[in-house]
Amino acid sequence: MVSYTCGDVLLGGLPLGGVGAGGVELDNLGRLVNARFANNWAYPIGELRGFHIFIKPNGERGFFVQRKVNVLGMGGRVIDLVFEGRWPFAWLRARKGNIEVEVEAFTPIIPGNLKDSTLPAFALAIRVKSANALVAVSMPNVVGNNMIGRVNRSVGNGIMFLNNKAVETDPARGNMTLLADGSRFTVVQYNINAKPEYALKAKTWKGTFENPEPWVSIDSGKVPSGEEPHEASGLWDDPAGLVAVEVPSGGEARFAVSWFFNSRWFLYNYDHYYENFFRDSLEVTRYILDEYGRLRSSTLDWQERLIDPSLPDWLRDAVINSTYILSTSTWLTKDGRFTIYEAPEVCPCQGTLAALCYEAGSLPIVLLFPELERSFLRLYANAIRPDGYVPHSLGIHSIDHVEDGTTAPPPWKDLNPTFILLAYRYYKRTGDIELIKEIYPKLVKAMEWELKQDKDGDGVPELSGDGDTGFDAMSVKGVDSYTTSLWIAALMAMGELAKLMNDERMVKIAEETLGKARRTYSGLWIGDRFKAWQEPDFGKASFLGQVFGEWWSLMLELGHVTDEDKVKAALKTIIRVNGGASPYTTPNLVDEDRGIVDYSPQTSSSWPRLVFAMMAVAKELGVDGWMEVVRKEWDNIVKRGLVWNQPSRIDGRTGEPEPRRFLDHYIGSAALWSFTYKYALSRLRG
Repeated sequence: MVSYTCGDVLLGGLPLGGVGAGGVELDNLGRLVNARFANNWAYPIGELRGFHIFIKPNGERGFFVQRKVNVLGMGGRVIDLVFEGRWPFAWLRARKGNIEVEVEAFTPIIPGNLKDSTLPAFALAIRVKSANALVAVSMPNVVGNNMIGRVNRSVGNGIMFLNNKAVETDPARGNMTLLADGSRFTVVQYNINAKPEYALKAKTWKGTFENPEPWVSIDSGKVPSGEEPHEASGLWDDPAGLVAVEVPSGGEARFAVSWFFNSRWFLYNYDHYYENFFRDSLEVTRYILDEYGRLRSSTLDWQERLIDPSLPDWLRDAVINSTYILSTSTWLTKDGRFTIYEAPEVCPCQGTLAALCYEAGSLPIVLLFPELERSFLRLYANAIRPDGYVPHSLGIHSIDHVEDGTTAPPPWKDLNPTFILLAYRYYKRTGDIELIKEIYPKLVKAMEWELKQDKDGDGVPELSGDGDTGFDAMSVKGVDSYTTSLWIAALMAMGELAKLMNDERMVKIAEETLGKARRTYSGLWIGDRFKAWQEPDFGKASFLGQVFGEWWSLMLELGHVTDEDKVKAALKTIIRVNGGASPYTTPNLVDEDRGIVDYSPQTSSSWPRLVFAMMAVAKELGVDGWMEVVRKEWDNIVKRGLVWNQPSRIDGRTGEPEPRRFLDHYIGSAALWSFTYKYALSRLRG
């Protein structure tokens, strides 16, 4: 289990929220942070001020299940925490004297069940041992980007948060609900801000501290009076509400928090999938509490059933936690169109292909929710340019404004092979011949476009030197081992697809080109590795992506991209040279004598997704040393607090994410599923 104390650095908490529903993160200080549930994936609310969990044991002073609170006069009522995460579950554990408290938060993720896996909600189970206690949970009203008009409403065992003044173009127009499974009392509305007289006594401005009144009342055994629910009309009228539940020693209180934001705006001009099943957040919270046991057990089930039991526990946890991007980065529209952000805050391209972007991030998608993969492939097939060029992404904050690449023009050479391989992967997973029939003409056009990029007839597309692959911020010219090996895998896949379609012409083209491409690839062999690329010439420097096509070919059971002995030798070199170059990571390009090659950030950094993918190939082929490389990379991610916010790249010299404002919640995080893909596939088929 990944574990942090409240004193550790954590760059983002564990994300909660269903597929395509937006979400919020619970961190190791007991806070809800980075709320992106109001159609604001790229601009999350940093912290939900006013969220608290308060425990009042019978006969003892109460305390917050948080490490730091800004409640006036109650800053000492906090507790040390241990935080553990196994997405989509998070646990906060604390001890006060002989009283033990555990908070479990989770969002349902259930393979093959989109209704239950797209809930805009999370559940809380708060357990107390060695004392009877009152447990209170509070939430702020953050409905509407303009706080004027915010008002709370009683809904039985909970509170619905509204904003009567939110306009139709406000992405945060909608509602939220906090609901308990039975309650002792509810404070429908109170002001988060301290009253002026408290502020005067503290010699500070009234907005500096939170209002202590509800918590002081609970601590003294009283029911807080709260305020008469009313629309907020001033900047310091900041409404919140709380629900309190009696918990016997050894028992638990259950709560649910849900959101429902269905306004369209220019950064999310779509309806949400969850609107197919629910009318508002109240219905969602009632549903998750009514179905709590089933939703929880079904979510735990796939974690046990689909993750290869032969993997060590830390790697099993790494695989499961890498799936977090389903809560931070996915879009799913009401009519079922699906995609994943490349990096929601820093590089908000939707469905980015190549260099282990969508193809790695979607590994759990194609396994758990193949209908979403089908939706994505149809979207992308329709986005292919008339000349057959496969674009870089479906758009920036959009699935309707297709763009050609971060460094395009020129057009990239690794996009078309990637799309062909994605189509074949989907077919191998599902046997869905109807989709292949539908998109096959686009696949042929994509194949023909790529063939035209071979200017000298050697069977391989040449690079222009202008950043025309997923290694975008780097000038490489001529034949390179990454694109060539990828193209070889795509030729094998296209040959199989052509056979399915009885397209003898394309079968012949694929086979003839494959022979030439393999000969050209062999020409890059220099004893124990494949040369990275032709220009600039870095001699025998070892490139992490030199046999990348083998990742695809093994996953899709296509055979090897070249002689197996050469692939194994290249992997041994990567493990020895790249794996030994840094105490933190495995950099992309390393020379035995000169060390890490500082040609560009793309060479001096490691890409965790590429490290994990290539080491999964090494594992599959029985090459020793892969586990040590993976463990080093993962340990660095854990140490830097990046488990649920993995970057695109990590500086090989420092172990820090780079650049400073790194590409957040990176789409390729789920590359760790490479270690269990075949195992999970066998269980799903069986």
